[in-house]
Amino acid sequence: MQLAVVALAFALEAEAQREPPCGLPNGPACLAPGVELTALAAGQAHSCGLARNGAAYCWGDGRNGELGNGDTLITRFPVPVEGNRRYVAIGAGGAFSCALSRAGEVFCWGRAQTVPGWPHAQRSPVLVPFAGAVTMLAVGLRHACVLDRDRQAHCWGWNVDGEAGVGSAGLERPTVPAPAPVAGGLRFAAISAGGNFTCAIDPAGAVWCWGSNADGILGASAPERCGDVDAVPCATRPVRIPLPETMSQVSSGMGHACALGITGRAWCWGTNGSGQLGFLGRAAIGAPREVPAPEGDRFAVISSGGLGSCALTVSRQLHCWGADLQNMGGQVRHPDDYAPRRVGTGRYAAVAVGRAHHCALESGGALSCWGDTILGALGRR
Repeated sequence: MQLAVVALAFALEAEAQREPPCGLPNGPACLAPGVELTALAAGQAHSCGLARNGAAYCWGDGRNGELGNGDTLITRFPVPVEGNRRYVAIGAGGAFSCALSRAGEVFCWGRAQTVPGWPHAQRSPVLVPFAGAVTMLAVGLRHACVLDRDRQAHCWGWNVDGEAGVGSAGLERPTVPAPAPVAGGLRFAAISAGGNFTCAIDPAGAVWCWGSNADGILGASAPERCGDVDAVPCATRPVRIPLPETMSQVSSGMGHACALGITGRAWCWGTNGSGQLGFLGRAAIGAPREVPAPEGDRFAVISSGGLGSCALTVSRQLHCWGADLQNMGGQVRHPDDYAPRRVGTGRYAAVAVGRAHHCALESGGALSCWGDTILGALGRR
């Protein structure tokens, strides 16, 4: 017995010596040798990314199969998604993930009801039945949406609050089992699925949203009542959000949204309990409010999550606002300082904001995540 204990001790010491310098607390996340990520997605408690060759990797909470590696375990380091497919886009939701293949097909894995046609959680990618090719993918908390070649939106999954936008919701149509057209026949250039709502941009740069208005996402345009027990204001079809200029991007978080104008200015609206809108204030704001960009710079990419948002500037600086999330990548901040602050000192190529964690890719390929460490979404201990 004593020999076994000694042998185990030597084995653990050898394992520790083999451990790479990545993956340590407050350090970069670990990637397999030769793997360089070019795209990121952050969900409720897991993260995903695409490698330069299109291979998908996920890490974090995998108890519903959302990592796509055939297991239902919490995995603290990026693992390859099964199937050996090549993808051009990936999204991470509440407890599921989806990716868009080079052929325009969508594959999903994870929680039941978010993977069309499967009543149980799927631990490996499953093809989403859809007639025609998909050009854009958006993954929300419990629903997902796509754009087809005609720029029409189709959504599926949870629909209690009208987030699928199919013209009905609540007890009448609590779930949408397969991709269904969004009501109204509008065409969109971009789409983003959030907590219990969805937003999209039309070809003219106008923003439209649908779903719950509990957090003010729809502003004064919530003509219906949705919900399973407690009715809340909602819209089961797109309503236009008044914004002061033409928009180029929109990002839907858990309870707030942000949009980026063609001039590089950003606006956010919705819940603000953690400073998600870029200023100190607890009340939800139904009217978009501008988030100031750094002096002499403009925003180029924006991402909204649960407790905050981040944006990349034209000069590739990373700025975030909202909840402190354990010192924003190691930098000391006052917990009530919700204004946009620069994160890190380098240049960044991508950013993704989850429910309570953020991930970013440096221009040199290093992956850094910070925030909630409990379920492994940071890709390190």
